[in-house]
Amino acid sequence: MNVMEIYRSVQGEGTLMGVPTTFVRFFACNLRCSWCDTKYSWSIREGGTWESISAQEIAERVHDLGAQYVVLTGGEPTLQKDLARLSQLLKDQGHHLTIETNTTIFPEEVVPLINLWSLSPKLPSAGENYLRYPVIERFLTTLRPDQQQWKFVIRDDQDEQRLRSLLRRYPTFTEQKLPIILQPEGDTAITDYPAALERLAERVSDPFWNNYHVRILPQLHVIIWGRRRWV
Repeated sequence: MNVMEIYRSVQGEGTLMGVPTTFVRFFACNLRCSWCDTKYSWSIREGGTWESISAQEIAERVHDLGAQYVVLTGGEPTLQKDLARLSQLLKDQGHHLTIETNTTIFPEEVVPLINLWSLSPKLPSAGENYLRYPVIERFLTTLRPDQQQWKFVIRDDQDEQRLRSLLRRYPTFTEQKLPIILQPEGDTAITDYPAALERLAERVSDPFWNNYHVRILPQLHVIIWGRRRWV
């Protein structure tokens, strides 16, 4: 498996924000999001480097760091061929597993091994035609409600309108009250994070959002440490 870094920090995003967590970051991604804050995870020119490490060795390193909660991230972790084996090893060690994915690949053999799928389909500001509706639908119809959270980066009105269209397309979001997380796009938010969060808060005051289990959340690690790596 192509591993960039394994380190312990706190979860900076989503419903488990603030929980002490070990992160395993893999190299390689099948998208090229314009605002990606980890371009080094798919570009050598951006400083990307990696080690080829077996699933067993990764599990041992994670165990040595001591955190119960583990996040598999990237890049795009579902590109890694031994992901199912690693997930099983970590599960056998008693870890709670989260995968952060762009929701373009459905790794069927991995799905039941993961406690929480952090699903982040990419809206137009990331790149046109990055939404994979058949994959989104498979996740919606396969995962338990407690096994999923949906995270969307919002830069502008076009992003929100595309998101509204997606939510209307799938009544499951309202029927199962699935967690929907709106997060400001980092490049535009970093200079004034409170103002960026305020703009999102104003968006969800619209009656459209009344039927959705939506929340506004920042990137906690960015607020604490900025755009540093290994945090």
